[in-house]
Amino acid sequence: MPGITLPLELSNALSQYDRDGDLILNPFAAELDAKRPPATIYHYTDDRGLKGILESGKLWFTDIFDLNDPSELRHGLSIAIETLREEAEKSGDADSKRFAAQFARFDVEGGIEEAGHFFVCCFSGTRDELGQWRAYGDNGCGFAIGFDTRSLEEPFTRTAGAPIENHMTFPLTYSDAVLRGLQKQLLDKMFSLITRPHKLGGVHPAQVHAYWRDLLVTHAMHATRAVVFFKHEAYKNENEYRFLQLFPKDKPAPDVKYRSRPYALVRYRDFEWTALAKAALKEIVVGPAADVAKASQFARDCLEAFHPVGGVQITHSVIPYRVP
Repeated sequence: MPGITLPLELSNALSQYDRDGDLILNPFAAELDAKRPPATIYHYTDDRGLKGILESGKLWFTDIFDLNDPSELRHGLSIAIETLREEAEKSGDADSKRFAAQFARFDVEGGIEEAGHFFVCCFSGTRDELGQWRAYGDNGCGFAIGFDTRSLEEPFTRTAGAPIENHMTFPLTYSDAVLRGLQKQLLDKMFSLITRPHKLGGVHPAQVHAYWRDLLVTHAMHATRAVVFFKHEAYKNENEYRFLQLFPKDKPAPDVKYRSRPYALVRYRDFEWTALAKAALKEIVVGPAADVAKASQFARDCLEAFHPVGGVQITHSVIPYRVP
């Protein structure tokens, strides 16, 4: 907290846990990065999305806390909250129980959003998937935009041959058990820090409050970073491939823009894909409930007007589908 100086031992403990969290999560991220990606990844959208992506030459990276379906994030965070609560109950320590309760409130009251800045763009390795048509492709009337994965990944993750810090791409993992294991590893490093001020002695209550606040934010950052690699097992059919931009909690994310949603502003950042990977666009799939002739002509018109580079196939879903 501003104006509060922590004892050096507490400050060092926070810094060490920050490093420990990276040591736990970085190998998991590297393991995902080493997996062979799908050759083509698809972004499901409606007609306005198709026109916007081609006309602007940009893809939107949305703040993960503003995703259309926040339940996927809340599910993962609930595992982090429950894992901490169980550990606190098992310890029987009053401070640990209070800290766990504060972490749960921290989520509900929006404090967890201070943990860092996470911006994502979501794709699928599956070109014609019914659930995605329903959820993201205008109930089957929209489009799936197919990009060559490597062509799009390269300028997103590297510049002048060097990796771009905190830009990563990975397939999502659909396993609560694996996520719970990561959260448990984080707790193994963090849990004893809760009672460190009491064991140190002589710490002013205002310093304890500031220390706990910093510990909450640091743990939330690592817990949330773990969550972004996962989705509930029920969504496994989506075969999601995610592009992530991660910015530290202590600095504002650069170049953030806002778009409107009913009674809300949504934070996002632009990725100028045509300027960096114009040839990455390979296919536009027309949805299973669309008027094939009309939708195909619309796709051709968009390509001619906004992306006249050639080599982009217009294909059609083969799923038999009737709009309810």
